[in-house]
Amino acid sequence: MLCESFLEVVHLKKGDVFVERAKTCRKFAFVADGIMRAFTLIEGNENTTCICSENAFATSTLSFITQTPSDITVQALNRVCLVTMSHDHINKLYKESPFWDTVGRVVAEKEFVALQQSAWRNSPISAESKYLTLLKENPGIVNRIPLHFIASYIGVTPETLSRIRKKITMRKS
Repeated sequence: MLCESFLEVVHLKKGDVFVERAKTCRKFAFVADGIMRAFTLIEGNENTTCICSENAFATSTLSFITQTPSDITVQALNRVCLVTMSHDHINKLYKESPFWDTVGRVVAEKEFVALQQSAWRNSPISAESKYLTLLKENPGIVNRIPLHFIASYIGVTPETLSRIRKKITMRKS
């Protein structure tokens, strides 16, 4: 297979950084196992912008495509297995194979659609609706990562998330 020699399996421990803020992202990653998060620093506070679990891509897409320094950090939230490919190797595949050029376009389209679908995070809907949307899109995520990352992702404090979860639990009983 043309791409096989270009793939690299990378194992990360909880807390390891895959993409470092202010450094150029040189690899595109597919999450085979585990959970990653992307975050920005705003006034010294970490703001989770993406939570990526199995069968998703986890990278600084803008940095990777433009080969400029990343404005985000991508970090493992638990043990993670990634399948990566370098920027140079991906571009070599695109040049050598119309099939891989098409694969690249399809992946880019899927990433764009995922970005558009995650626009709910920045919409004016209630925090409860954002939490319920996250549960619908990724049902098991809340049992696998610390809740303060979930709170950051939906834009609330951990205390507010706790109240939302309690309210939802009370409605179910």
